[in-house]
Amino acid sequence: MANIFGVTPPNATAGIEPAGQLRPKSPTVKSAGVTDTVEISTAGKLAAKINDQSLVRMDLVQRIKSEIAAGTYETPARIDATVDRLLEELTLDI
Repeated sequence: MANIFGVTPPNATAGIEPAGQLRPKSPTVKSAGVTDTVEISTAGKLAAKINDQSLVRMDLVQRIKSEIAAGTYETPARIDATVDRLLEELTLDI
């Protein structure tokens, strides 16, 4: 069976040694001609668009939720058209 200790480790009663002299940081060595680059994937761009709250029209979302709950919204043709428009809008800037 494993030993279980509280929030204080078993050797904590030994005390804390004072820190020695602080050494200055060694200078950072920079390589000549090396640069960093960042590339954002298509999935990352889509995720950023989805997370943009200004794109969400909450009044429309609430109306559609109500229609779905009442069973008056979902039709295969309407769902296909909505998905097509959404994908077109999300991939416009990519």
